[in-house]
Amino acid sequence: MSLALETLSVSSRALHRTLPCTLVLPPGRPPEAVLYLLHGGFSHHAEWPERMDLAQMAADWPLAIALPEGGFSLWVRGEDGQDFERYAAWDVPEAVEAHLGLQLSRERRAVAGLSMGGFGALQVGLSYPERYGAVASLSGAFGMTWWNLGRAAGSPFLAALGPPGSETRARVDPFRTLERAVAHVGAEGLPSLFLATGTEDDSEVTHAHRSLHAALEAAGVAHLASERPGGHDWAFWARETPALLAFVATALKLPSESPH
Repeated sequence: MSLALETLSVSSRALHRTLPCTLVLPPGRPPEAVLYLLHGGFSHHAEWPERMDLAQMAADWPLAIALPEGGFSLWVRGEDGQDFERYAAWDVPEAVEAHLGLQLSRERRAVAGLSMGGFGALQVGLSYPERYGAVASLSGAFGMTWWNLGRAAGSPFLAALGPPGSETRARVDPFRTLERAVAHVGAEGLPSLFLATGTEDDSEVTHAHRSLHAALEAAGVAHLASERPGGHDWAFWARETPALLAFVATALKLPSESPH
């Protein structure tokens, strides 16, 4: 049996507009937790479940999956004044959990993403560690604040990041975000963390992944980090999404028995 697929309209106080959010719901039972999945750049809220059978992958757990729309925002409080960080951390969960009739604690909420969404999941999850029990990333674009993709003239990410040297770039740099989070709640107070990237990905992605892994180790933050065969593409993400879902389900202590 497939999971139910819905589209919810999220009225955002942070953005002063309404954006769509795709929902994947467990069959035959109410959800006990929600995973917020953030899409990558050059993508949209419905692409992840269009590209793979997210429903079947998640069918073993009472887990709802919410996929909000983020444009090219990097899921941050942007230089352009668009606060996608607060939208993702507060407006989307408020709308989704009210729609599902849930009142969730940190231990029943997770945020994850791929590429730009991996960058965003880390930013949102570590900026609001009291709200998430788990944070996960596939092919995280952790170098977006300094890569050419985020700096070149005409880049769609410039509105969010601002020009090189901007205050926004310094604030959302993942390594600074990690430092602030550890200073705020300590290494033991952070959500469970999962990072995976492909061995055939762009060398800049691999380098940023390894650098973040090293920074987490140096800070004493428990996490899982892996490099597996694959590139920066949907073939790799389809293979790795089941592992991401299993990590989230374990971190949130969800029962794995099937209802059938």
